[in-house]
Amino acid sequence: MTIYVTASTIGTSGDVSTRRIVSHLERLGHTVYQRILSEHLPDVGNMTSREIKEWYTQWVRYVSTADLAVVEGSYPSSIHIGFEIGAIATRSKPIILLYEEGRDPVFINALHYSRLIRSGYTKETLDEALDWCLGELEHTINRRFTFYVSPEIDEYLTEIVEKDDTSRSEYIRGLIERDRIKRRQ
Repeated sequence: MTIYVTASTIGTSGDVSTRRIVSHLERLGHTVYQRILSEHLPDVGNMTSREIKEWYTQWVRYVSTADLAVVEGSYPSSIHIGFEIGAIATRSKPIILLYEEGRDPVFINALHYSRLIRSGYTKETLDEALDWCLGELEHTINRRFTFYVSPEIDEYLTEIVEKDDTSRSEYIRGLIERDRIKRRQ
């Protein structure tokens, strides 16, 4: 998987933890993108509006292509962490939020997002906490697939939904799953 990793940049030992997170993910075979937003902010005072938009577009493009994000958000986290979590959540990406035990991310803890997995860790348990979160993530990673159908297919799906008391998505997933099993036999 391609994983976007970010961390708070103020007042924490998050830097050491972030390096450990990145190393662990890479050992597991993941591709890691780790340009912490606040550390790579250009000098916007010397940039044109167009340059700022181009820089932001580049950042958004990467976040959009990542499969998930891992955030080291130990208190006190900087404002960019909340911004990044919000930007990632609006793209329906799963997020793993790790924080040192006793340094709960107070402001981020108020966030309710079905694809956010939180876990505290100690220096001794960081790898295990990350592994647990990745395991939990298996339950939340589903791919959205949108496509167009003809009016005839739409009409047929409507009949199925009314007759079988199922949703269009459930019916189509069932067809694909049955075909997948049949082809693997």
